[in-house]
Amino acid sequence: MILTSPIFWFGLLVVGVVLLIVVNKIGLLNNTVVAVAVSAMIALAYFHLVNHYLMDMQGLDYWYLFRK
Repeated sequence: MILTSPIFWFGLLVVGVVLLIVVNKIGLLNNTVVAVAVSAMIALAYFHLVNHYLMDMQGLDYWYLFRK
């Protein structure tokens, strides 16, 4: 499945960063909807990469951090 592939999330992160640079040069970063969409794309991809490489490989889950 493509959503579980770290290559997909790395690609999405790269696309998000390139989109951020392009949107900033065009001047659309002042638009709240565009800024939130690009930021959410980058944050979601980064979270999934960290979850895969730092936590799943050690047998941990993200919600493990919030256990008491």
